[in-house]
Amino acid sequence: MRRRGILQLPPVDGPAPKSFDIRKYKTAAVSCSCPFLCAVILIFHLSQTTLLKSGRTSELRRNNRALLACRLPPEILQEIFLYCAQTSFDTSTWSWVDLSYVCSTWRMAALDHRELWTYIDFSHPKWTALTLRRSQILPISVRASVNPKNQYTLLRTLQHAPMICDIHLIASIYDLGPLIKTLKTPNQCLESLVIVISPPDDNQEIRYSKRSTPSTGRPLPNLCYLELHRAPISFVSARYINLRHLSLHHLPFSERPARQDFLSLLERFTCLEHLTLTRAFPKNVAAGSCNAGRVIHLSNLLTVSLTGSVQELVNVLECLSLPPDGRIHCYVDRMGDFKTNFWKLAKVLGYHFHRNAWAMPLDTVAVTSREEGLRFTDEHGLNPDFRQTLRIRAFGVTEPTEPLLDLVLGPDAHSAHDEIIVSALTSVWEALPLMHIHTLSLQNLDVLTHKTWSRLLPSLTSIRVLDIGGHAPSGLLWALLLNARSHSHLEHDDMSFMFIPTLEDVYIHNVDCFTGGLMVSSSGPIHSHCDRDDSRFLDVVFAYLEDRRRCGLVLRSVAISCCENVSLDVVKEMQGLVSCLSWDHLGRYPLKKVGPPHLIKEEAAEPSVGYRDQWPSKPPALRHYYRLRILLQLDSS
Repeated sequence: MRRRGILQLPPVDGPAPKSFDIRKYKTAAVSCSCPFLCAVILIFHLSQTTLLKSGRTSELRRNNRALLACRLPPEILQEIFLYCAQTSFDTSTWSWVDLSYVCSTWRMAALDHRELWTYIDFSHPKWTALTLRRSQILPISVRASVNPKNQYTLLRTLQHAPMICDIHLIASIYDLGPLIKTLKTPNQCLESLVIVISPPDDNQEIRYSKRSTPSTGRPLPNLCYLELHRAPISFVSARYINLRHLSLHHLPFSERPARQDFLSLLERFTCLEHLTLTRAFPKNVAAGSCNAGRVIHLSNLLTVSLTGSVQELVNVLECLSLPPDGRIHCYVDRMGDFKTNFWKLAKVLGYHFHRNAWAMPLDTVAVTSREEGLRFTDEHGLNPDFRQTLRIRAFGVTEPTEPLLDLVLGPDAHSAHDEIIVSALTSVWEALPLMHIHTLSLQNLDVLTHKTWSRLLPSLTSIRVLDIGGHAPSGLLWALLLNARSHSHLEHDDMSFMFIPTLEDVYIHNVDCFTGGLMVSSSGPIHSHCDRDDSRFLDVVFAYLEDRRRCGLVLRSVAISCCENVSLDVVKEMQGLVSCLSWDHLGRYPLKKVGPPHLIKEEAAEPSVGYRDQWPSKPPALRHYYRLRILLQLDSS
């Protein structure tokens, strides 16, 4: 079968095509979301274009036989084609049907895969008719970017197709308008409905002409998945009696229901397992007029994912009761009401996990910090473009890969301040039941000083593993060191106030071991970025292990991997403080060779302590302290 405008590589026993259009396939290679298919298309282009133009048919056939893409098993090709049919419908420059015309091998693989042709192609009326005919009696999938050219074809398909199992439409509100009435009375076989309304070009709030009511009629027991982006709330119907996944995104304010109506609607979805609300909260939640007395119980609800302000998250979580294994994912993207409401959010989270601590205890806590931009300007003021994000994840014993709690804070203008980040972490930390935590993982978290850590560490009574990565958390090590030093000088064995006495293993990776820390400021909020500690991170670790050994608490293992500026002398001395020490040679600091050529000796050239870049140019005059040296001098005196 030949078609003008398609790159049609000849089959092994067929004539060469008379025309081709390589531009379409170059566009497909760029826009295709499948990396393998992108590479295959480019290989075809590079290997065949010259031969096609020159008309060397026999050589082209031999080249086809030699290409790996023409000799792939049909099962692999069919999986690739199916992936393209499922994901490439929002690309107007090419169609997945075009792939079946590349070569005879691809053609046969596509024709033999019946499920592939159930994804109706609405890029051109010819392809729509072709895919509808080849789908035969199987349930079809309607996925398309709605535009004036395919609007009528889509409407006819939605109205007259006997079985539709999947609908996924991307459209502007104007293009979707003629389809809304039909979509509210979907096919009885429908299992999944996804409607994405594109935001207006002027980024204004979408306003529908009038508030429509949910459709009435027979229940739709097959529909299990509903996802709406900027779509009318009337698409959420109580007719979906077996709905398991409800996902609402950017619900227009004019479409937001009252809080009581929203809760009443949720209560009808007794089979609901996953609830996602992204800036799609009830109307009066944002105004703060909530009644925390009403709580709905959804026994099958496994995951609640919320994205919004602190107050919006609080007012929704307050009225939901999750089973013990329920997961809570919260993304606080607006922290303007932080001081007033964040403690409420921590209280709600703590209540859920304390209530289920007996059935689903927390086993691992991972805290990750991420920064965007430099912290200060050339004038040594806080950079208005600086943002930082804090992520807190808590894992259970039985589900070590999927967090029971995933809380992300920022980035917005308010999260740029360290006080917000530290206060948020402290509030959540003190609210959660952490007495059974086995592993603590820290990534790029160096904004907490030892005073803050001294407040957080007493709740970790069962920790066995400490994992440290990225920026060196000097504040944590100083809190551990000062606590261990106070106990190592006691004449009796009172360890009741010892921090993490059950610690056994420490993993340090991707850390600059010569990094200094931040000091607590004598005035001001949390700490000062001008008051710095010149004590190297690895030296503080060594001092902590030494004092811990004096207390009779020798660690089982310490692992140092992929770190920078690892001091060989410190590592060798550390071997006598732990039962097992492992480290690689990748991060040891450079050695300089001195002496005559026949008597060359390696002498360590220790670099000075370093800090992360905070200023775009020259930093201000900093105040430095060598706390560890002073501490050791006080002991010797």
